[in-house]
This record gives sequence, C-alpha cells and structure tokens, in this order.
Amino acid sequence: MNIKEKIKFFNYLAEDFDSRDYPPIMLWKSIQRQRIEEGWKQRVKEISSGEADAPGLYIHIPYCQTKCFFCQFKVLAGTDPEMHSRYLECLKNEMKRMSPLVKKLSFKTFYLAGGTPTIFSAEQLEDLFNTAEKRFNLSQTVQRLIEATPATLSLKKLRVLKKYGFNRITIGVEVIDKKMLHAINRQHQTEKMVKDSFEQARQAGIEFINTDLIAGLPGQSIDSFLYGVRFILKMRPDAIHIFTYREEELVIFCRIGKRITDKDRLRKEKMLALAEKMIRKAGYGFGSNEPYLLTPDAANFQLQYRYQYNVTLLGLGALALSFIPNHHVYHNAQIEDYLKFWPEDKATPFFTGYPISRAETRLNYVLNNIRNGLDKEQFFRLYGVQFDKTYQKEIEDLKRINRIKNDSEKVKLITKNDFEFRSYSKFFFGSRVIKELQAKIKIKPSEI
Repeated sequence: MNIKEKIKFFNYLAEDFDSRDYPPIMLWKSIQRQRIEEGWKQRVKEISSGEADAPGLYIHIPYCQTKCFFCQFKVLAGTDPEMHSRYLECLKNEMKRMSPLVKKLSFKTFYLAGGTPTIFSAEQLEDLFNTAEKRFNLSQTVQRLIEATPATLSLKKLRVLKKYGFNRITIGVEVIDKKMLHAINRQHQTEKMVKDSFEQARQAGIEFINTDLIAGLPGQSIDSFLYGVRFILKMRPDAIHIFTYREEELVIFCRIGKRITDKDRLRKEKMLALAEKMIRKAGYGFGSNEPYLLTPDAANFQLQYRYQYNVTLLGLGALALSFIPNHHVYHNAQIEDYLKFWPEDKATPFFTGYPISRAETRLNYVLNNIRNGLDKEQFFRLYGVQFDKTYQKEIEDLKRINRIKNDSEKVKLITKNDFEFRSYSKFFFGSRVIKELQAKIKIKPSEI
C-alpha cells in the first residue's frame, strides 16, 4: 500500500473496527491451554536467566450491583451471594492450576478490578486474598490495589484490605448529580455514600485513594459534570481519573438509541477543558498516563509498568487479560465457559488470544508509549536496538505527512484526538498483521 491507501485503510479501521490492543482483538483466535502453559514456562525461564521484568498479578471480578448504562464491559449485575461464592471457588481452582507454572516469579503488583471486586463480602475477600498469598509469591509487591464503588464499601471490608497490604483503592464515583445517577441506572448511590467511603478508607489506613469520573454522557450538562468535579476535589483524593463516554457494542445507551451528536462532543471537550483548569489549580499533576496525581506514588503501578516496561501480566478470572512477552497475549474464557469448567477443577480447554514474537512484543511497547512520547534511550535499554534504525520506513512515511515529532531523545506521534492516534499509530503495524486485517474484513484500500 502507498501512503494514501494506508491512511484510507487505517481511518476505516479506526472508525469501525478499532480497539486499542495490539495485535488487534479482531484477529485473536482460540489457543489451546497447552500452548499457553508452555508460554508461561518459557517466560519464567527467560526471567530466571536475567531478563528484566516486574510481573503483575491481576484478578478479574465481572460482577456489579447494576449494569450502568454507559458501561462498555461485559459484567453481570446482581448481589446473589451464591453466585459470587461459585465464582470464588472457580478462582481458587484456577489459582491451584496456574501457580505451579509461575512459582519462581516474584510478583511486584497485585490488582483486582472488574466489575466491582468489593461486591464480595468481607469474608469472601479474605478467603480470596488468603488463597492468593498461599499460591503466589506476593512477598515483594510494591503495590496492591483494588477497584470499588461507594455502595459496596464498608469499614469491615476496608480493614480486610488493609490487613492484606492493599495500599491503593479506586472508588468509582462516576457522577455525583442525582439526576444523572438515575439516568445511568445508579440510583443506589448517594453523596453521603461517597463521603463515607472516603472517610472510611482513610480510617482503615488505605494510603492512596483514587476516584473515577465520567464526562460526555448522553444528557449530561457542563454544570452537572463540574458539580461532580467540585464535590470530588473537596474529598481530596490522591488521584483523579476522568474517563470519556464511548459508544460501543455493549453500552446500553447505544442499544436504546441514545446517540452522541457533534454538539455533544463539543460540550464534552468543554467539560474536559474546564475540569483540567480546576484540577490543576487544586495541585494535581505528574504522569502522562495518569495526569491528575497529587504525588507520583499515587499512580496505578501495574498499568504504569505495562506502559513503561512492557512487563509480564498474569490474569486470573473470566475474561482476564494476560500478557506473556515474546509468546502470547490472551483473554481468559467467557464468564459462562469459565463457570462451566472450573467448579469441577477442570481447566478451561482454550483461551482467546494471539501469538506474539519478540518483534511484536517490542511493537506493543511502541504503541503504548508513542502517543505521549517514547524515550529512545529507554527503548534501547529494553530491546537492545536503535528506534530510528528499527522503524526507519515508518518514520519516513509519517514525516512525509507531518505526523511525527522525532528528535535525538524522544519520538512522538502528532495527533489531534483519540481517533487520529488510533489511525496513524497503525503505520507501525507489522505486514503480517496488516495482511490479516485486510483478509479479516475482506476489503481492499481501493474499495474504501
């Protein structure tokens, strides 16, 4: 393809088929468990031989009290204790199966997300953490973190978290305005719950508190959003994440016909700009991946390590993502399949993923970092090759269309928004992946 054809094709992908993952999820296929387990054995050998790494352990809990209408993830709504107990037993069986493969790994981060992990009872959380401690080497974790909602937190649960060394919690507030809470199917949350969750987390001794807000929801006014920002700033969290609403397949707003217009998008941009000024004025700064931190230590280290060092990640639980550098990237089984196999202590027979070579592992790192500026010296330390020589053709093509800033220390894509990044970052895609994408969607650039 010439440059014009690439731009047309990449724009088409970014508009209709894109995900942020590399290799693209639409190319992932079933992988037999035996191949995944062999990949883990090989990765452990590489790390044992001296390859630098900071492995992370991730546990996915796909349950929430309700399904929020903006949610783009596959979660099951409900507070049935029996359902949660069954899932917990599945997790414990999976830990039993996977732990011998990685017994030589010392995990540096331990992260639970979903879903809402704190939907589990205090006793269930303690059982889960106790099993993880016994099955995996967590003695040298530098951070243990978990996601929660105000309505699922209690002082009792928070004390369990503290007991097991959790030093960072994300309280998913999302919105504060009562009208918007009803609009997103989150009627159970109140301002008092939010205040109580912050106070109790501090009382329990949790060191870092993060909170999530969302901007650009259907029907969300600028005043409604900024009311939430002001409220949260009074809580003085250590980190603030602002996510933007995205129209995707699993989003209920999309299914019921609520669409975002150009006027809505302009309003969202104004929301974000005004929030930026307020939050910066309140003293938040630091990381490019997490811009609103009171201190760098408040960051999500598991995500930072993935971006900055391309580290190994073992994901447990239905739909959990795992990353075995130089071997595989994969998702665990769907919830239904996961619950089908693990209660009987039978290993799920397959995963969904993609085999990745060393070159594609390196490319995964490039795509994770080039938007905010990739450090060339760091790249050389990790992979032992010069960035400019390795990606000479890609750099030349992007220079011709003025989409890259490349100096002696850093290289950065020049893009105006998320769509442009998703499109122009694909100039770095390998030829094998490009051919597979063309075959998958059965279209030629000339036909777009």
